[in-house]
Amino acid sequence: MQVDSHITREVQPISSLWEEILKDAEFEAEQMGKQLTFSEIPERSISGNPKLLMSALDNITRNAIYYGKDQVDVQFHVVQDQLTICVNDNGDGVPEDELDSIFRPFYRVSTARDRNTGGTGLGLTITESAIRQHSGTITATRSQLGGLQIEISLPILPL
Repeated sequence: MQVDSHITREVQPISSLWEEILKDAEFEAEQMGKQLTFSEIPERSISGNPKLLMSALDNITRNAIYYGKDQVDVQFHVVQDQLTICVNDNGDGVPEDELDSIFRPFYRVSTARDRNTGGTGLGLTITESAIRQHSGTITATRSQLGGLQIEISLPILPL
């Protein structure tokens, strides 16, 4: 996906972007008999496009709820002026040799994540593009919970 360097940016408290999304996702997880836990959201601000940033976390959190067995954990960490968000689930995960491919357009993991699940194969591609437009990174690895871990790193404003 192409990176648009001319996105409209606003300075926002991190919590105003993601607190409501996580509360909604927590409710959705409970309705599915799953548990979503998340750490306290740091009291820092970020310069970015609110819709893109909200969409990115919403997408990876809902993917984790959908594909996780019954447990999803979202952790926020700040080191200096860098925010890291780790979303972990205890689902089947992604085969090690496919982790680098999941951000490609229309890519589908060879196992359970197929057209029958209703996805288009674009969610993680769009999420990666949104993160890159904010000078951030996104990676996928095996989760300590047994499933997938998506880690987003974004620059935030100094204190």
